[in-house]
Amino acid sequence: MELPQPIKVKIPYIPRNMKLNQPSQEFQANIERIQKQRQYFQKLNRVLDDNEQLMYPFKTGNDKIPKKPHLSDHKYTIQKKKLSKPNFSNTPGCWEMDILVTKDIDRELQLYLVMINVNTRYLIVTPIASKSAQSIIPPLTQSRDKLIMTFNYPINTIKSDGEKSFPSAIQSVFGDSVKHIIDTSPYTYHNKTVDAAIRTLRNALGENNQVLISNPDIMEQLVWHYNNNKVHKFTQITPTEFMNNPDAEYIYISMMQTELNKIKSRERIQPRPQPGTIVMAHLPSAKTSDRFAKRRRDYHTLAYLIKYQGSSAIIQRLTAEPNPDGSVEQLRVPTFAIQFVCNTLRDIYDEHGLTSLGEQIKHTFNLKITSQN
Repeated sequence: MELPQPIKVKIPYIPRNMKLNQPSQEFQANIERIQKQRQYFQKLNRVLDDNEQLMYPFKTGNDKIPKKPHLSDHKYTIQKKKLSKPNFSNTPGCWEMDILVTKDIDRELQLYLVMINVNTRYLIVTPIASKSAQSIIPPLTQSRDKLIMTFNYPINTIKSDGEKSFPSAIQSVFGDSVKHIIDTSPYTYHNKTVDAAIRTLRNALGENNQVLISNPDIMEQLVWHYNNNKVHKFTQITPTEFMNNPDAEYIYISMMQTELNKIKSRERIQPRPQPGTIVMAHLPSAKTSDRFAKRRRDYHTLAYLIKYQGSSAIIQRLTAEPNPDGSVEQLRVPTFAIQFVCNTLRDIYDEHGLTSLGEQIKHTFNLKITSQN
């Protein structure tokens, strides 16, 4: 197994005894940059070993890299485990793709094209210059050729969000030989495998060291550790070993199909809320400043349940305003992100005003409801 090359740090030498509060004339104009570079160098010393190679970053409890503790969310975890579908593909060759945006010490952007196999969890991360199709086509072509030459492994399906440049780039590289599945809903977990991998990469070096992944050399070693050391949750082998064993993937698919059947049987025993009823929903936002931190789930949205669509639920906010054409916005959320409230609006208010349930809902959701009209 070929080991990664030492990290190449492109920063000038800074004497450790240099007094930054009394800089020489040479550094007078660049004092802020020098301070940032020194901090960057100190951070590197915390994650590199004596041979200037990245220490294994994914081990839980690594005392070299402090981890931020997660909030426990016991009730949500139980509900999610009961209703969420296993994350797998029925056929080999299914990948998820997204773009990772980072900033270096000078606040300059560094973009990466991130691809991960849904079943094997094999990760490919390639630096790109921009989000344009012209910048994505070369690394996408390189990834396709690498998979064929190294593992004889195909790319049959690519799942992504609504990134505008993806369809044309995928069409240019694969033509019609690859099925491209696009999901633009901000409330579903359509890219949960690649999103989880991105969170893992960001959190691997510690919350205060996330800027280091803007260095392509560090990112390369992170990906190497991920593929050759991080053990797959169900198969207990590394992603690289998984890619080298086609039979293991078919066994894994069979395991996940069995697990999926168990969940469907559980749903038949414990029925879900029926379409037409009123539910409360958790609508997470993917664009908040703390999107990479684990948060408690808050069911603050009251909505009608319109229908089910696969493992998702189609809902309509109770207070949604009609669009100019008269239509009302409908949202798609995971099934485990909704909870039953009541059957009809008459359970909330009637001709006499708000019921006791209605008063509780009004207080919880801060709704301005006084009568059925």
